[in-house]
Order: sequence, then structure tokens, then C-alpha cells
Amino acid sequence: MNGTQHVLDLLARTPFGGASDAALQHIAPLFVTRHVSKGAVVFSEGELEGGFFVIGEGCLKAFRNLPDGHEITVFILGAGDFFGFLPLLDQGPLPVSVSALAPARIHVLNREDFVRAVTGSPELCLLLLKYMAQRLRGCFDRVGLLGRQNAITRTAHALLSLLPQDRACSGRLELELTSSQAEMAKTLNVTAENLSRALARLCRDGTIERLGRRRFRVHDIKALANLAGLV
Repeated sequence: MNGTQHVLDLLARTPFGGASDAALQHIAPLFVTRHVSKGAVVFSEGELEGGFFVIGEGCLKAFRNLPDGHEITVFILGAGDFFGFLPLLDQGPLPVSVSALAPARIHVLNREDFVRAVTGSPELCLLLLKYMAQRLRGCFDRVGLLGRQNAITRTAHALLSLLPQDRACSGRLELELTSSQAEMAKTLNVTAENLSRALARLCRDGTIERLGRRRFRVHDIKALANLAGLV
């Protein structure tokens, strides 16, 4: 399979997936392939130079550095995933850092080529508008969630901070609470009952699975990050 065909196959899983063959054939050759070694940083939070990234193979993590010096994983990215739209659209700084958990091959569309491609194609622009509208609806949903169940948001934040930083991408991640649930509730400034309910809901929804008294497996890290309001 040649490089352009591989990018075409990957684009089918992005917001551009509904575009016509002609539009995709126009944009696919503009992607540049990069090979990233394990541990290498693709870009850092706050940088202004961005691009639209599609992962061909490998595993990456998106993370943020908190004011207290701790690092929190926002989500894990695998083959077929994409990222980088927001800075391309508003020309603002990158909201997260991204590094490779395993050797990876990524395909990058730089800002200049991105702007040229979408401004010359109403079809691609409409697809992007649809995608951003879906993201906006998700933001409204999170606002409602924050108003109704603050314990969920705080619990999701806490669980994300406990995920191992150097684990190879396996689709599922495990974590262990560093204290009892009662102590964790105090740290999060929620009642023990509300924390218990939040964990139960996350288990019921399939986002996490309880493996033991303090051990959990994360089945859907993106959903967890969404509940935490980080994406």
C-alpha cells in the first residue's frame, strides 16, 4: 500500500471521512509522514506551530503539566486517531503536549496546506463545521454535568492523574488508588458517599472496571478525560 492510499484509508476515520473521493484525493498527498521514536515529544503545550495529525501506527499520549508540577495524561492515541484541529482553526497555542509511548508513524498536514485545502473546498469546510458543532454540543453536555455531578468531574480528574505515564499502549490501563476512598474523598472535597457513587457510575457506564479494593482498569480513557472536562 502506497503512502497516499494509507492516508486516504486513515482519513475515512476523521471528520474528513464523509468527503468525496475528489476532495480526499486532493488533500491526502499534502500529508507529510514522520517517524517518532519512543519517548520523543511531538509537540509541547503552548507552542504556536501546529498541524493536523493522523496516526498511522504506534501509540502516543496527550498530557498536561499541572500548576503543582504533576503531569496528567489527558488521553491515549493509537492507530487511526487524529488530533490538532483546534490550533489550526483559531491559530492559538497547543492545549496539550504529545509524546510517543511507543515508536510511531504519524502523518502531518501543516497549517499552510490545511488552510489552502479547506478554503478551496466548501465540502471540507462544511465537514469541519459539522465536527466543531458536535464538539460544541459535547461542551454543553459537560456544562450540565458539572452543574449536576461535580463529584464525577473530580473523580475523573483524580483517576487520570493516577494512570502510569510510561505504560505501553494496550487499549486498557490499570491504576491503583494511593489512599483509601475515605481519604481520597477528603482530598477531592466531596463526601465519601458521593465518591462511591461516582466510581459506581463510571463502572456501570463501562468507563472503568473495579479489579480490587483500590485497583481499577480504565476501558475508555477518552471518556474519562471528557468527564474531567479536559477534551
